[in-house]
Amino acid sequence: MASGSQRRPSSGMPRWGGIVLPACALWGALLGVVTGLAFGNIMIGGAIGAGLGVGIGIVLLAAAVVKASHYH
Repeated sequence: MASGSQRRPSSGMPRWGGIVLPACALWGALLGVVTGLAFGNIMIGGAIGAGLGVGIGIVLLAAAVVKASHYH
């Protein structure tokens, strides 16, 4: 096989891996506040939404770490 056709693995963390945790926390809090408006308690909705967002962000951050370590 010619060396020009081989694909070089990327190094380092994917770009989305660095912003996923704060982005999910903010997005979850926003959705929680909107849900809280519908059910009558903005603070509890925002707190639950932010907690769920952080949880999802941690899962996606772990996926980014696995993707980055796959090539090394």
